[in-house]
Amino acid sequence: MSRAPHTLIDLGYGYPSGNHGHPVAETPRLPLDLGISNFPRINHDKTTPYRGMSTDPHRHQSMVYPRRPRRLSFEISTDPHQGDRATEIRLFSFDRPHMRAFHYSWLSFFIAFFGWFSIPPLMPTIKKQLNLTEDQVSNTNIVSLASTIVGRLIVGPLCDRYGARTVQSVLLVVGALPVASAALATSYTGLMFVRFFIGLVGCSFVATAYWTSTMFSHEVVGSANAISCGWGNLGAGVTYLVTPLVFDLITINGTISDNYGWRMALLLPAILMVIIGICTYFFSDDCPQGNYVDLKRNNVMANRAKSEMYYGFLAVARQPVSWILAFQYACCFGVELQVHNVLSLYYYEDFKIDGCDVATDANSCRLLTQTKASLISSCFGLMCIFARAVGGYLSDVANRHFDMKGRILMQLLCLACQAAFLYLYSQMRVLSSSIPCLVLFGFFAQASTGTSYGIVPYVCPE
Repeated sequence: MSRAPHTLIDLGYGYPSGNHGHPVAETPRLPLDLGISNFPRINHDKTTPYRGMSTDPHRHQSMVYPRRPRRLSFEISTDPHQGDRATEIRLFSFDRPHMRAFHYSWLSFFIAFFGWFSIPPLMPTIKKQLNLTEDQVSNTNIVSLASTIVGRLIVGPLCDRYGARTVQSVLLVVGALPVASAALATSYTGLMFVRFFIGLVGCSFVATAYWTSTMFSHEVVGSANAISCGWGNLGAGVTYLVTPLVFDLITINGTISDNYGWRMALLLPAILMVIIGICTYFFSDDCPQGNYVDLKRNNVMANRAKSEMYYGFLAVARQPVSWILAFQYACCFGVELQVHNVLSLYYYEDFKIDGCDVATDANSCRLLTQTKASLISSCFGLMCIFARAVGGYLSDVANRHFDMKGRILMQLLCLACQAAFLYLYSQMRVLSSSIPCLVLFGFFAQASTGTSYGIVPYVCPE
């Protein structure tokens, strides 16, 4: 790709300075499609220089610009045929719009998961203080996951209409309310209620994936999504490190009881969610051309009809491969979410001191404290630092050598390894053997989600 700078002036329009310094057109109205669906149909002809891209010379022009596409002046290589999406990833760059959006996408997702899973590390204390049974704890875990399943179906169309930046910001700021409100729970019913609404924060994953796919071309979107979503999901692991330590600091001298300590500890993620949500809205962009609101106001971008979004959803739902990939994703990311919910309590309650009589005093027989159990549990989530990125990178490498068949084979390999180590982990009853299996299980679970991200843009590219 040439790095020669071009501007929208080259298109023949008069462009005033737009939002955040981006040039924004005033006329005419263009059918600008910057959504996650704007990926080209795959071209498998290995003799052409645009392998993997559409060979229809009019397709991209009709979706992005009415004339020959030109690109804005960016500090990163972009492809004007793909809506000025970036064709490279510069992790140490914070330039707008591509890399700024990239870093805010994973950071906002990180804080969202930090808040979403701030309760499970404290569950041993919460269970005791609220007198919860095992079934009641399981039910609160279920509702925190069930709400995000429904919410994600809604967040996708909202991103199409308002842009991922706006949706992500609203999710964080509004989601901080139930996280903070969890401190007011005094019963099983109250905890169920707030955890249901906290689960909606998990919808930030959709906005993150949408946002990243809007900024990066299909050549690198697998790696971009794997890194941004992987680093974002790292928040679930970090909250296992931070939240119990905050609880210990609050209750360390005994002045504040455990019953108030866990409630005060939940204020930290709520405050962080508000701060990052506000920063995300004001210091990043929806797409390479600017923000959806400004583009629509200046008649550069047309509003997508509701019927178009509805039929787009049906088009994807009618694809059998969509359901196959959804099932595979449930086997990796779905399993991961459930493990995050139960891991700390599992280590706290199931591992006992050898030779100790549990019937006499169950508490004194526990091998691990709440903090130690959470620290060990964090190993699973901390695999996100690199495992998802590795999965996305391996998927891209396999694609370069074996086309789509390579991506599918890499997905199969990672899922098979995840299943093998999950089985081994379930058989471990000794702590020293359990932890290595947990780490390897976590690595391949995260890598499987990374390979999934590499396949998604090709499911229904039109």
